[in-house]
Amino acid sequence: MDGRQAGALALERAHSEIVDCVIAVRAWSGRLPRLFAPPALGISGTRKIMASNEATKKADPARGAARGPAAPTTARSAPAPRPPAKRVGPLEFLGQVRDEGRKVTWPSRKETTVTTIMVFVMVVVASIFFTVVDQFLRWAVGLLLGIAG
Repeated sequence: MDGRQAGALALERAHSEIVDCVIAVRAWSGRLPRLFAPPALGISGTRKIMASNEATKKADPARGAARGPAAPTTARSAPAPRPPAKRVGPLEFLGQVRDEGRKVTWPSRKETTVTTIMVFVMVVVASIFFTVVDQFLRWAVGLLLGIAG
């Protein structure tokens, strides 16, 4: 297998992975995103992507009337209804909150102090950075407008 064939094989694998991702996106959103793959490559994955794009264009109501025989669309089934939530009194609710609070891994005093100091340091660094950038842009605009002294 020469370099060109290896490259074509790698490209075809990449296209098949894109198709798999597109199928996953379509399953999640019910809509196929428009992709472009150059037909000059002559790879089967390219033709699959382009064919699925044409099917999307035909079935996409936002584009207007269908251009050809529309692909049959399947109706989505409604999600199963949730059982009604069990209502609890205020005391039981507070007990549940306390139990959940015990499950949390709280930071130590040292971790909290170090994190707070790091936040303040980053605020100072960011403010110095933006001050320098602002002054430079002020100087550059003044130079462009001819009002710099």
